Amino acid sequence: MESERGNSSKSIKPNELVFDEGPKSGFSFHYLLIFFQEYYPPGFLKKVIAEIIATYLLVFVTCGAAAISGSDEHKVSRLGASVAGGLIVTVMIYAVGHISGAHMNPAVTFAFAAVRHFPWRQVGYLFLPT
Repeated sequence: MESERGNSSKSIKPNELVFDEGPKSGFSFHYLLIFFQEYYPPGFLKKVIAEIIATYLLVFVTCGAAAISGSDEHKVSRLGASVAGGLIVTVMIYAVGHISGAHMNPAVTFAFAAVRHFPWRQVGYLFLPT
């Protein structure tokens, strides 16, 4: 089918997503995947994503419980805020421990690497390609 400009192309309907396969400027997740496949062992991206999720939930739950406890003692007590921190660590160890080792605190990762229970090349995550 020919368009008004004389180029042969498919007709595009309004509100239809069109993906151009040509070169694009900017960041693409495809390049990130290629980077991880070249420089890191298989499954490393899975470990990084598991650690991101675990660390986010640790910070979110502990800070959220402390903030609610500070604003209104009747919603969450101080003991409840403390227990929430411990419980989220326990839950994240069970949830992502088998994937990444559950090193949600960077100090834990550095300590394990210092005593050679964790490879140093994985300590820097994105900053130390080998």
